[in-house]
Amino acid sequence: MTPGGIGRKTLTSVAAGLVAGTTNLIAAGAIYHGTLTHGLQTIASGLLGEQAFAGGRATAVLGGCLHYAISIVAAGIYLWAAGWSSGLRWHWLAGGTAFGVVAYAVMNLVVVPLSNAANPDLSLVMIAKELVAHTIMFGIPISGVVALLSRSG
Repeated sequence: MTPGGIGRKTLTSVAAGLVAGTTNLIAAGAIYHGTLTHGLQTIASGLLGEQAFAGGRATAVLGGCLHYAISIVAAGIYLWAAGWSSGLRWHWLAGGTAFGVVAYAVMNLVVVPLSNAANPDLSLVMIAKELVAHTIMFGIPISGVVALLSRSG
C-alpha cells in the first residue's frame, strides 16, 4: 500500500530525497576528491555557469539547495511510480538500481547538457563510477526509504 494523503507522500519524498541527496554527495566526494564547497558550486554552475565558482559560500548554498530539491523531486517521481507498481516497493533493490541508471542518464544526457554547467565526462571509466554511485548511493536509498515508509502505517 502506498502512503496515503498528500502530507504523507510529501514527507516520504522529502525523507527519501534527503537521504539519497546526502549519500549521493558522499559518492561524489569519493569520485571527484574535491571539497564540498566546490562540489556544490559545480551544481550551482548549472544555473550560473563559471560564475558559480567565484561566488564562495553563497553559490555553494545555492548548489546544496538545488541538489536537495532535485533529489526530493526524484524521490517523488519514484514514489509516484511505486504507487502504480507494487513491484517497485517489494523489489526495491532492483527498482532502485533501475531508477539510479535512469537518473544518471537523465542528468548526464539531458539536464546537464541543457544547463550552464560544463558538459559531463562521458569517458567509460567515469560512466562506470557514476553508474555505481547513482545506483548504490542514489537510486537504492530512494527506493529503500520509499519501500520502508510505504509498508509502515
